[in-house]
Amino acid sequence: MSDKRPIGIFDSGIGGLTVLKELQRVLPHEHFVYFADTTNLPYGEKTPEQIIGYARQTLAWMQNEIGAKLVIAACHTSSATALDIVSQEFSIPVIGTIYPLVETIMQNHQDARIGIIATPTSVNSRTHENILIKSGFKGQIQSISCPRFVPLIESGQIFGSELLRITYEYLSIFKEKDFNTLVYGCTHYPWIADTIRQALPETVAYIDPAASIATKSFQELYKYKIFNTLNDKVKVDFYCSGSPETFSSQVSLLMSAPKPLVTLKVLTDQASLPQKRAVNA
Repeated sequence: MSDKRPIGIFDSGIGGLTVLKELQRVLPHEHFVYFADTTNLPYGEKTPEQIIGYARQTLAWMQNEIGAKLVIAACHTSSATALDIVSQEFSIPVIGTIYPLVETIMQNHQDARIGIIATPTSVNSRTHENILIKSGFKGQIQSISCPRFVPLIESGQIFGSELLRITYEYLSIFKEKDFNTLVYGCTHYPWIADTIRQALPETVAYIDPAASIATKSFQELYKYKIFNTLNDKVKVDFYCSGSPETFSSQVSLLMSAPKPLVTLKVLTDQASLPQKRAVNA
């Protein structure tokens, strides 16, 4: 039986669009609801308590109002800081960025010398390193804080001399430590992949978690038998917590598509609503 309920995706802003693009490719008949919490952007400078609160509000809205059958936290900061805590409170499967990424690294790069570029909050949590080490990772790994990337990307500066300058500054450690693999530890960062490649040797390998997240989403839909099996055209409903017109323009530019309708949605504290235990993917 076909399940036409939507798949929820959330991020602080445009970063999760990199994940949405891959999901649309892998799941061409699914309906997606994308929420950008642009009022609270950037998440990478918020406290863990704030991130947990934002994630709880978003999951409550997506479960109780949107009726999502699966939610993807397309945000490394939320995944690193909040998901292990709040996803247990909900009855729908929740997929973050980190566990699918770890699976990919362990299958194909478990002896690599890895630099994970991430937001300050993600780096401070050390979640990437801790999960990889517990999984038996044998290589070298270090998270690298890149605090200015998200504000620049959100402001549309995905090229230019200032971005290139701070990219060289942040990634100089790759030469110092002889890292041979870069992991995008924030879904925003693939938007500046061309600039990042300019700052690193041609021999460096790159791991974008979007493909791993899409594969994991396919597996979860199969596991719970909740595919939309009808030959529907992919539909995306966009929401954001601030300035829908600005976000619509960003989506149009990055997705090379007409400007979509974006609905303003300001989330409130819904943590007291009845919830059930979740399956955390």
